[in-house]
Amino acid sequence: MDELEKYRGRVSVRMLGEFSIAVDGKTVSEQLRRSKKLRGVVQYLLLNADRPVPHTELYETFWPGESSQNPRAALKTLMHRLRAALVQGGAPDDLPFFLVQQGSYQWNLGLKAQMDIETFEAACQRLHGGGLAREERLELLRTAASLYRGRFLDSSEIWMLPPAAHLHGQYLSVVGELCGLLQEDEQYDEIIAVCREALQIDELDEAANYALILALTACGRTQEAMAQYSRITDLYYDDMGVQVSDELRALYRKIAEVEQATELDIDGVRGKLEEREAQGGAYVCEYGIFEDIYRIEARCLARYGGRMFLALLTVTDAYCQMPEQRVLGKAMERLLEASCASLRRCDVIARYSPSQYVLLLPTVTYETGQMVLERIRRAFRRLYPKAPVVISGKLRPLRPCEEQTENELEE
Repeated sequence: MDELEKYRGRVSVRMLGEFSIAVDGKTVSEQLRRSKKLRGVVQYLLLNADRPVPHTELYETFWPGESSQNPRAALKTLMHRLRAALVQGGAPDDLPFFLVQQGSYQWNLGLKAQMDIETFEAACQRLHGGGLAREERLELLRTAASLYRGRFLDSSEIWMLPPAAHLHGQYLSVVGELCGLLQEDEQYDEIIAVCREALQIDELDEAANYALILALTACGRTQEAMAQYSRITDLYYDDMGVQVSDELRALYRKIAEVEQATELDIDGVRGKLEEREAQGGAYVCEYGIFEDIYRIEARCLARYGGRMFLALLTVTDAYCQMPEQRVLGKAMERLLEASCASLRRCDVIARYSPSQYVLLLPTVTYETGQMVLERIRRAFRRLYPKAPVVISGKLRPLRPCEEQTENELEE
């Protein structure tokens, strides 16, 4: 009997979401958590299991920039430690995980190990191949989505990045097609579950956020949809310093329409419009809502007069440049907190850009408006005394709607 026969099919490897090697369902790779280099070598050999990996390639990958008179001896010592760590974790002493060849090492393909990345890729290849009936394709998409339990390894090394990007792209494609078919079948609850799982893995994926918001709206869960939109908007500003797409912003505007229904009782309408709880400070809203409020107020000024100012608060570093993202995110949070504490309930504030807030200040003069901006700056400094940023503010009076039209005609 072939010595290897008793081990075939008993080894499984997980590389999506977390890394582990198991024999007969028992994890034997726990000891590798203590050494990034040991873990990296076995991961590299697994990723390149289809070929012998030369000693020189392994040495240059895991000892970059180092010189050694005997790199082969260093690798031999490392592989000995690797085998010992797996045995210490519970692997059989005689289980041959690796093959030692002339000038190279290779993962032992004779083990016929079950690797999650291979199973996932096989499912994706079947999907690319076509020729599947709709229901069969739907089930395969569900299977592929469930197989992707997280990103490939931890992407801490350059050599991990290409396969990580490839696998993640395939996963997002699977999720997109799956949600499309489920939407045709009006399976909104399943779409919500699929998207929430996808966003646990990649919370910034706009397509999954869009599908989730759309499904929540279709289920009548518009408050959840609006909360999700608010969350992804903040994440885009804080993590990437950009706005969400026009498509997602347009979807947000449609959510309010879904909320409306025929209501014969005016008191019922009023109840829906009223704030659920009395909130102090300024009214914080999404920029699209701010635009509508601004235009309504400009119309009111044209008819009834009065005073109102538009203010713009901008966060920069000492060189008038946008701060690095880590600093900017915290500064914008503190600036919003300071603004809400310093403004009145009739004032309105929205985020205009990654580093700016825009404000509407009714019934103030230019002088009192400047005092408001200074009050916000002082409050910000109390909340974030060591902030390496500068808060600048500009103030302009609102132009009544009629003046805007006249000026545009003259131009």
